Amino acid sequence: MNSNPKFPLSYYLVLFFGFILMILFWIIVLKNTDNIIPYSIPVATNLTEVEYWRQDYLPEQPAQIIPIDTTKIINDTLSKRRIVSNLVNIAIKNSTNSIAKFANELKQKYPSDEYNIVYIDSVVNRLQVELPDKERVLFKADVKAKMNQYKLLVWDETLFDYVKTFNDPKLKDNNASWYLKAININKAWEQTTGDKKIVIAVIDNGFDLNHPELKGKAIKPYNVIDKTANVSPNRENHGTHVASTIVAIGNNNQGLVGICPDCSFMPIKVEDQNGMMSNTYIIDAILYAIKNKADVINLSLGMQIPIGLNIPLQEQKDYINSNAKDEEEFWDDLFKYASDKNVSCVLAAGNSNIMTGFDPFQRAKSTIKVGAVDQNGTKADFSNFGSNTTIYAPGTNIYGAKPGNNYEVLEGTSMAAPIVSGFVGLIKSKNNNISNQDILKILNANTINKNNLKILDVVSNIN
Repeated sequence: MNSNPKFPLSYYLVLFFGFILMILFWIIVLKNTDNIIPYSIPVATNLTEVEYWRQDYLPEQPAQIIPIDTTKIINDTLSKRRIVSNLVNIAIKNSTNSIAKFANELKQKYPSDEYNIVYIDSVVNRLQVELPDKERVLFKADVKAKMNQYKLLVWDETLFDYVKTFNDPKLKDNNASWYLKAININKAWEQTTGDKKIVIAVIDNGFDLNHPELKGKAIKPYNVIDKTANVSPNRENHGTHVASTIVAIGNNNQGLVGICPDCSFMPIKVEDQNGMMSNTYIIDAILYAIKNKADVINLSLGMQIPIGLNIPLQEQKDYINSNAKDEEEFWDDLFKYASDKNVSCVLAAGNSNIMTGFDPFQRAKSTIKVGAVDQNGTKADFSNFGSNTTIYAPGTNIYGAKPGNNYEVLEGTSMAAPIVSGFVGLIKSKNNNISNQDILKILNANTINKNNLKILDVVSNIN
């Protein structure tokens, strides 16, 4: 038997070419493997605007709010605020840029599936990125460097509160109308008690629209969280009291009358099922109010700062001048947008006995920030203060509506702000085309200076 059989030449050629093909195959595979990024998703480029909005990395619906993960709430050591540790907001300063195209470029820079775009809105060119907690601080600086072709505003997702009120039984006072007399409201009512065409939006935690003081007055109620008309009140009364201070019905043989009783109001609920409010909720609420032709927006809420912080005044001033500037600029732009639409925004100054503006939400020049005074015309011991405070109004022992056909006495700058919002409603009832600059002039003309404070006191005409 022949132990060394001969194979035809074709056999060896097949083996040779097979070997060559195998080498080429692995060269191609290994070359492509080098370009694979672990944990990433494919990102398309050079798309049309419509195609940018259809990408899988975007939420199914624009401006769709997602519930806050309460396990991610932390106290930020720098700002002293409560924030959501795994969320960062980004807004494009130049409104001509496409936020959807920007999202595409952002995803190219951060392709990992640990970085998710969970919210996007083209109205103010803003999106929100969900990311690992430990990456939040670095990401805020890094994204500006990597996306430096854009003017970006980057800030944390801050939790808001409705400026806590105080329910101490000793606050109850038989003279429930003291604050109406203190601001000399009859002088304004001689000129007008309001106009149904003037709409005052109240952004708060919920409302009892069946309360006798509010029944039949609400227009276009809106729940920001679930995008319905259900604005029913939550456990703690706040929104119902605030709304009644502004627009409570007169001549109904019940309770008190509001500052602007013949104006309409737009109730907007911004508290979710966990009792949380964040700047995303507030932004959407403000935009809803503007879109739906509100004339005045009352915001008796602000960031959560513990009461009793012992921060030296100079440190407060330094923080206001140097920190949270992106967030400040965003709020300034948003409130300027409201002012350009001839909407007046009235904010509670806050109840932490610190300088107004420590919360960047309160720094916009186009808003009216309201501090609180007591029955002696002195600053309430809880009220924020300082040069960013536009005006003061009564904010202690304020009698107002409570859900279920009830009433109660509350205090806080949350109670002072609606007094001023109602007064602005009266001004606009006389002249709906009046500018916000002229409203400030009328406010200044209807104040008294007492204890070095500019306090609302109707002493002249309101037009």
